[in-house]
Amino acid sequence: MSIGELAQLIAAIGVILSMLTVAKQISDNTKQAKLINWGVLSERYMSVYRQAGDLNLADVIVRGHRDFESLTGAEQLAFGHFLENICIANEGALVMANSVSRGKEGMVSLFERHVRWHLGTKGGSAWFEKFQQERGFPDDLTRSIHKAIS
Repeated sequence: MSIGELAQLIAAIGVILSMLTVAKQISDNTKQAKLINWGVLSERYMSVYRQAGDLNLADVIVRGHRDFESLTGAEQLAFGHFLENICIANEGALVMANSVSRGKEGMVSLFERHVRWHLGTKGGSAWFEKFQQERGFPDDLTRSIHKAIS
């Protein structure tokens, strides 16, 4: 083997090692981004559910689940905003469905359980119907919600 061929072989090995190093860095960065996104999603959940620490709102939520129409206008607004925030927070689980180690099924199941618990009630369903007529969610989220509560 000539010196030129040996130099080319060493250069090729160097390129391969550099590519492996870059691939490792990309993998590490991807893992870090997934962890950050999971933290953001967790915080979204907590910020919405933390609202129910206000016992007045918690009472509105309980009564709203039973019968949306029995709430006053202000209570319907508070209940509706809470449910809208629930749906938006849970949408993050759908977005992350293919990007975390739990896999798509686990994240979709998480979304469906939370949405079903809130919108599967008589009052939650009544709110959702009214919300869809007034403003509504994007079509893909609406389909996911319908699937969760059906």
